Amino acid sequence: MRIFEMVALIFGVAGACRGKELHELTISDVTDMDHALLVNVRNTKNNVDRNFIINNSNKNGIDLIEVCRKYMALRKPETTHSRFFVRYEKSQCTVQAIGKNTFGKIPQKVAEYLNLPNSTLYTGHCFRRTSASLLADSGASIDVLKRHGGWKSASVAEGYIENSINTKKIVADSIFGLGVGNSTESASAHQVCGSAVSASSASSTSSKNNIVQNTIDGANRLLNIVNCSNVNIHVNINTNNKDL
Repeated sequence: MRIFEMVALIFGVAGACRGKELHELTISDVTDMDHALLVNVRNTKNNVDRNFIINNSNKNGIDLIEVCRKYMALRKPETTHSRFFVRYEKSQCTVQAIGKNTFGKIPQKVAEYLNLPNSTLYTGHCFRRTSASLLADSGASIDVLKRHGGWKSASVAEGYIENSINTKKIVADSIFGLGVGNSTESASAHQVCGSAVSASSASSTSSKNNIVQNTIDGANRLLNIVNCSNVNIHVNINTNNKDL
C-alpha cells in the first residue's frame, strides 16, 4: 500500500468519512496538536459539519500520527491548490490532487492487501461502515454514534447498535439464560444503548392493563426486561430510514 492510501484509510475510519469528504478535505482542515491530529469535515451530505481526532493506540503498535505527518511533509511547496490529498508516485508527492473516484477504490486495495475474500465487494462506503461498526461494538451510545457520523436522526445509529457484535452477544446470553438474573449483564445491555438505567426508571407501568412502555430520552432504546409476567410489549418500527 502507498502512503496516501494508508493515510486515507486512517482518516476514513477515524472520522467515518465518505469518499467525497476525503476528496474535499483541505490542508486548513487538519491541525497538528502535537499529541494528536484534529480534522474538521465540512460541507457534508447531511449538512452537519463535524470533527474528529486521530491519536495513537497502545494496541496496534503503529504510530498513526507519524504516518500522517510523513505524508504531510512530502507535500510540495509549489502546490497551488489547498486539497489535503495529493498524488503519490515514485516515493514522492506530486502537485496533482487525488480524484474522488480514487478514494472509492482504496477499500478494495486494502482488502486485497489483507487477502480478504471477495475484495471487489469493498467500496468507498466501507470507511464509514467500519468506523460506525467499531464504535458500536465498543458500547458507544446512540448519541455518540449520531455525532460521530453526522446523522440527524437516530435510525441509522440504532441500526449499527442493533447489529453490533456486543449487542448480539447480549441477546444470545439472554436467550440461553446466561444473562437472566445477572445484574452485570442487564447493566451492559442498557449501556450498549446509551443509558445505564433500571427498568423501573425507564418505563411507565399500568397495573390495570399490565402494559410496560419503554421511552428513554424521547427515543426508542433497547430495554432488557427480566423476571416479568403478564407483560404486553409494543414495538414501533420506523421504516423511514433516509438518513444515510
